[in-house]
Amino acid sequence: MRWACVRLRGWMGLCVCLVTIAPRVRAQQTAMELAAAQLAEPIVHSKQHKVAIFDFSGPGDHVTQLGNQLADDLSVALAKAAPQLKVMDRSRIEDDARKNLYAPQIVVDPESLLVFARDLDAETLIVGKISEEPNKQLSVDLKAYRVDNAKGIHGVTVSFAPDDEMARMVAANLPGSVSLADLSKYPQSSASGYSPPRCVYCPHADYSREAKEGRIEGTVELAAVVNKDGRIENVVVLKTLPAGLTAEAIKAVERWKLQPATGPDGEPADVRQVIEVTFQLF
Repeated sequence: MRWACVRLRGWMGLCVCLVTIAPRVRAQQTAMELAAAQLAEPIVHSKQHKVAIFDFSGPGDHVTQLGNQLADDLSVALAKAAPQLKVMDRSRIEDDARKNLYAPQIVVDPESLLVFARDLDAETLIVGKISEEPNKQLSVDLKAYRVDNAKGIHGVTVSFAPDDEMARMVAANLPGSVSLADLSKYPQSSASGYSPPRCVYCPHADYSREAKEGRIEGTVELAAVVNKDGRIENVVVLKTLPAGLTAEAIKAVERWKLQPATGPDGEPADVRQVIEVTFQLF
């Protein structure tokens, strides 16, 4: 037997701003070149040659313009440091993220990142975490993992002093691909004066054959708009599951019919909502 349950909960606040193309900064390039030199040999030795590098998160759980730029710089530096590695085109990774409706914040969830890396057929996953140190420097903690078993390959931390442009980039959150920026325009379902939407017709998500055979369980987390007609639109993935379960969750909620939220005036209102679709076998 199988079942999938759903739960609506309060919106995760996401700060959104416009992206500008920033010039490369020598300090960050040097730091990423140093990191690439230290990561290259252990990855080559692991024989996990197809490498995916995702946007770096931080400071905190944000994904900033600097995190995007540093990941680009590391990608270029690693390809030069170890030509025998196949460093995946970062634009392909970003295109795939948009195609699968992944929000940038997915990079703070290790399980979702591994799912994403497997979908890309990557063998090595590199993640980065940016922190601000007391001496005003920035540090980047980088870790390389095997995608097949999630075991660590190597880790390195590099630090550098940011200039004014880098300080601006680290303060600028990366906006959502797909429609996350649009979602921020709507009031959250739990906001004062707004009643939450309620399920009228909310069929369970189907289990994919691959997920059943692999006995995969877990929760897909989505963000979406519940419109005035009680329909789900502008779906964005915040946490994913493998084996087609994320796609099944999206297909299910797009069929839902809900009693819409009402606003302070008592009239139906568009609201943003986080939806959890849980898959469990028993």
